[in-house]
Formats: sequence, C-alpha cells, structure tokens
Amino acid sequence: MRTTLAETLLTKIMEWTPDEIDCERPLLQAMANLKWNEYQQFAPGTRFLESLVKWLQQFNSLEDKKSAYKLVREHLIFVSSEQMAHLVDILFSEKVNPLLIKKTAAEKRLASYLVTKILNDLAYENNLRMSLFIGLSDGSRIDQFRRGAYLNNEQVISTYDISPEKVKDMLDNLEKDVPGAKFKTIFLIDDFTASGKTFCRSGGRGKLGKIFKKIFFEENSGFKSAVDFDKIEVHILFYIATSDAIDNITAGITEWKEENGIEFPCTVNCLLLIDDTTKNKIIEDAAIMSFISRYFDDTVVDEHYKKGKHELPYLGFNECGLPLVLNHNSPNNSIAIFWLPADKKYKGLFPRISRHREK
Repeated sequence: MRTTLAETLLTKIMEWTPDEIDCERPLLQAMANLKWNEYQQFAPGTRFLESLVKWLQQFNSLEDKKSAYKLVREHLIFVSSEQMAHLVDILFSEKVNPLLIKKTAAEKRLASYLVTKILNDLAYENNLRMSLFIGLSDGSRIDQFRRGAYLNNEQVISTYDISPEKVKDMLDNLEKDVPGAKFKTIFLIDDFTASGKTFCRSGGRGKLGKIFKKIFFEENSGFKSAVDFDKIEVHILFYIATSDAIDNITAGITEWKEENGIEFPCTVNCLLLIDDTTKNKIIEDAAIMSFISRYFDDTVVDEHYKKGKHELPYLGFNECGLPLVLNHNSPNNSIAIFWLPADKKYKGLFPRISRHREK
C-alpha cells in the first residue's frame, strides 16, 4: 500500500505523462527490489521509493526535480551486498593467487605461465602459508575472505594491532606447517577508497603510515618477531577503488619509503576500478552541476572534510564527484546530494552515517 502511494506521489511530483509512467515505473520497481531497497541507513520502515519521493519534494522547480531524477536514472552506481560478497569471494583467485604464483615462479626460476606446475610445488604451498592477511576495516569482510580462500585461521587477522600472545599463537601454528618460517608476504585488505586520503597523506600520516610504522619500527608491535624482513613484500588490495586513489596511494607509499630510508616491494591494486569517465560525465553536464551546487549544505565541511580539496564541496570529499552508494553506507566522496545526513538543510537520497561524530 505504501509503495502504491509512493508511486502515485512520484508521478505527481515529476508530472509524468502516461507514456513516461509506463517507462519509468517498471524500472524503478525492478531496481528498488533488486538493490536499492537494501540500503542499510534508511530510516526504520523506509524503502527506496519513499526516500525518493521525500528527496524530490525538497527541490524547488520541476527542472531541478528532473535533474535530480536524471542523476539517479543515468548515473547512480549502487553496490549491493550480493555484489560486494561476490568481490570478496573472487579476491583470492583474481588478485592474491596471481601474486603468489609470480613469487613462486621467480623463486623456482619457472615461467609464470606454468601455473599447474607452480601450484603443485611445495614452494607455492609454503608461500601461501607464509602470507599474512590483515583486514583494515569492517568493510574488508576478512572472515568471509578467509573462508572463501580456505586459509588457516592463524594467518588472518582483523586488525593491524597484534598482541604478543596472538603473535606467539600465529608463529607456533606456522612452525607446524613450515618449520623455522616467518611471514614474508603481507596482504592489507579493505573494501573501498575513492581519494586515498585516508590511507596516505604527506608526512607519513594516514592509515598506511601507521601500519608501516608498526611493521618496520615499533619493537613491541608484534610484527618484529612475526615477519621475515629480508624477504618481505606488502600488497594492498581493495574491492573497489578509483584510479586516482590507486595513483595517490602508490605515490604516498613511495614518499613514505624515501622519508624513512627503507625499501621493500609494495603494490596497490583493486578488483573493481572506477576511472575518471564516471566523474567526467557528471561535471560535463551543466544542468546537473548547477543543480548539485545549489542544493548543498556547507555545514558538512568540517576539519575532516577540509583535508581534501573543497573548492567544489558539493562534489563530495576531495571533489571526487562519484555517483556511488554502497549498500551499508554512502561514501562522502560521492556527490553530496546523494548522502547529506537527515539533520541537514537538504537531505540525501541515501543519507550517510558519518564516522566522525560531534561530541
């Protein structure tokens, strides 16, 4: 009943003709049922169509409403729970395993295309077992990743803060499989990055700077006894990332290594790469740019927001301009009118819950 009412209101708000109704309503119903209804930050009892109606009602003119609807209709990228689960399931086969095959091939002086021979070699099995997998956030779904890759529980951890007791358990367990071994490959896994600012900022700040400091310099971090520093490799893997973020993180890692006088192999990669094409389609549309600039609440521009570019803050944090929504939350790198919280002047279609709360 509520869905029927929402559809009626939507038709009235958008002033659709019968032909437009026949075209748009089935699409909205299908996409809402397929993905959009599962957004986890909707208010209790709210589904997508109700949120869409309330969202459109706040815009002043029919032209603004059409621009808003076009933004959803033509540009929205919504990553569902099922889609994210699929990315988690294929991360090992698509990104981790090729790295371990390449590493083993180099050690055994084999051509990397001799996959079956490499996989059947004890050196590959040992390289896999001497790999440490670290989840960098809840979004890494590290438990699901471990189960899908059939990894030993003592080589997968959900945080980079390792206690001495945990290190001892991990090394004792590793000793049973590979006597005298330590971990020589570290995989750092997270779900999403759009700007790379959270991970790398100048002066060694950011999440990766903290992790590298723990790994290479802190005597009591646990890594000192767990890692083979003569053979260490670090691979940073995301399920979803922009090309700008990959470039920024790679540059930040190079800067960190130069500042700290240390060298080690380190790569940054992802499964689903979002290039500049997505953003460019939006910024090249004058009507949409005018719309999103006028419906923006600048009270979201706080000290955290200002760590990125913010001359055009309505494009999201660091002006990433993404039309992206993840099922569990909207990234603040996305266009602001998609995620503005419910307590702001203008409300987002997929209101965001911020990591940084006011005290």
